[in-house]
Amino acid sequence: MNDKKIAKSEVMQHLKEYNDKEIFYHHYASIYNDKEALKHFLEQHDPARLIKERIYIKEILPKSYEAFNGEESMWESLETDIYIEKYCRLMPHLSAIHDFFEIVYVVDNNMQIEIGENPLTLQPGDVCFISPGILHTPYVMEETIALQMTVRKSTFRKEFFRCLAGNSLTSDFFLNALYSQNGGSVLLFHMDSDEEIKNVFLQMYQENYNQYAGFQNVMNNLFEILLCYLLRCDPAEIEIIRDCQKADTRMTQILQYIENNCERVTIADLSQKFHLTKTYLSKYITHKTGKSFRSILQEIRLEKARSMLCSSNLLIEDISEAVGYHNVEHFIRLFKQRYQKTPNQFRKDK
Repeated sequence: MNDKKIAKSEVMQHLKEYNDKEIFYHHYASIYNDKEALKHFLEQHDPARLIKERIYIKEILPKSYEAFNGEESMWESLETDIYIEKYCRLMPHLSAIHDFFEIVYVVDNNMQIEIGENPLTLQPGDVCFISPGILHTPYVMEETIALQMTVRKSTFRKEFFRCLAGNSLTSDFFLNALYSQNGGSVLLFHMDSDEEIKNVFLQMYQENYNQYAGFQNVMNNLFEILLCYLLRCDPAEIEIIRDCQKADTRMTQILQYIENNCERVTIADLSQKFHLTKTYLSKYITHKTGKSFRSILQEIRLEKARSMLCSSNLLIEDISEAVGYHNVEHFIRLFKQRYQKTPNQFRKDK
């Protein structure tokens, strides 16, 4: 938590000022070609501390960008869902692949992101959703002011069924990004510096920076408002970079039914509900999502349990029952496999 807080009227000025990370990158860039000076400079910094502070240079990262892509590298605590910060000017051009969503918002001037090998120029007001699993390389110019938001897939899944399902273009994008093994696209909203969108991003940045009590709940609510605003966008102003598989309405309905009835749904229930044989339905789900019905159901149940541990004082036995696990020992084993902590340990550490 930062000792000095920023007021709403100070956010833009705060973004324009150079922060400690940008000062580090400036020094790093100025001596990069001087091997001795660079070596001496890096010896003064603990690599683990730099990673913790989200300062990334190739000398301290794994050889493969794919080795540094997990949610655990972005969130210290499992109960937080969303993180937002300024995209650092002068940062090295490093490629990345994530298993979470990244959202880029350009506040002022232009910014480039290379998607695979294809350059994409973002204008002021553009909102860019980068889905998990896609290779991208940001290029942040010295005059650029941009924000980078990272969001857990589980948070997106909740918001998808709450307000995104049914909107054809965005629905197709997020369904593929969340469940399809052939996902990997970029969704771009050309908002032309829309003031409502801008205010939501700036408020989320302020909340994340100040971290007053309950700031994560405020950010989650602001994120839902942001998605609702974006759904008002004229389809002509929405662009998908790289084709994704066309998502069908039936698959969306099946996933939404699992989400809403996860505590008791079975493949037989789905079969009856959607008038498909169990064999066909199982193969259909796996073909469309790359995951079995059982793995999707388990993922949804455990994420709901995680949320309940953060937001309630219910007994572990009651949470286990509420998400559909009648054997609490089995629930605890599954929870620990997914989060590397038992439910009790997770609750104590949050």
